[in-house]
Amino acid sequence: MNFKDKVVVITGGTGALGSAVTSAFLQAGAKVFVTYRSEQEFDALKASVNAHAALTGIKTNVLDEASVKAMVQQAARFGRIEMLVNLVGGYLGGVPVTEMSVEQWDKMIDLNLKSAFLCCKHVLPVMMQQNVGRIINVGSIGGLQGGEGTSAYGASKAGLINFTQSLAAEGKHYTITANAVIPGTIDTPANRQAMPQANFDEWVKPEALAQVILFLSSEEAQAITGATIPVLGKL
Repeated sequence: MNFKDKVVVITGGTGALGSAVTSAFLQAGAKVFVTYRSEQEFDALKASVNAHAALTGIKTNVLDEASVKAMVQQAARFGRIEMLVNLVGGYLGGVPVTEMSVEQWDKMIDLNLKSAFLCCKHVLPVMMQQNVGRIINVGSIGGLQGGEGTSAYGASKAGLINFTQSLAAEGKHYTITANAVIPGTIDTPANRQAMPQANFDEWVKPEALAQVILFLSSEEAQAITGATIPVLGKL
C-alpha cells in the first residue's frame, strides 16, 4: 500500500501499538502527525523510527477541545488530512459497579470515547472540504459483550463502536469512511507484565494490527465503512 504524501493524524502514536502504526505509515510514505503528552515518550518514538523526516509530534491534551483544535490546525498545514487513527484509550477492570467511583467511570468515558469525539469533530471539517477521508477507531471485545468488573470500560468501548457507525453514516456524503477494529489481547510489554502466565503466541502483534489499520486507510478499502472488524490473533 502506497501512502506517499498522504497526511495521517495518529492519537496515542507513541504507545506500543501507536509506535507500530506510526512506523507502518511512515514506511508506506505518509506524512505522520502524532499526539503526545511528554517529550520523553516522543523522543523514544523518534529514536525507534530513526528520526524520520516525515514524522511530526504535536503535544496535545486530547481531552481538551482547544488543544485538539490547535493540533488539527497544525496537522492541516499541508491543506489536507487524509487519515485519522484514534489510538488513545485506557483500561479499567476488576471494579464492580457498586464500588466504582464517578472519577473512574468518567476516566474511561473520557479516554475511550471523548478523545475520539473531539478529534473527529475537528478533523471532519478538513476531510469534508477535501471530500475524502478515512477514520479508524480502536474498539474492544469488551464493547461487544459486557463482563464482570468491566462496566465502565465496556460501556465506553460500546459507545465508541456506535459512534463509529454514526461517523460512517454522516461521512458517506463526503467519501469519508469510518471503521472500528476490535483487537484481542495485544502483545505489548505492559500486557505481558500484567499476564505473565498467558500464551503470548496467541496474542495480536502490534505490527499485524497496524497492517489492518493501513488497509482500512487505503483506497482499496473505500467500500468498507461502518464496519466492526475483529483482529483477534490466533484462536
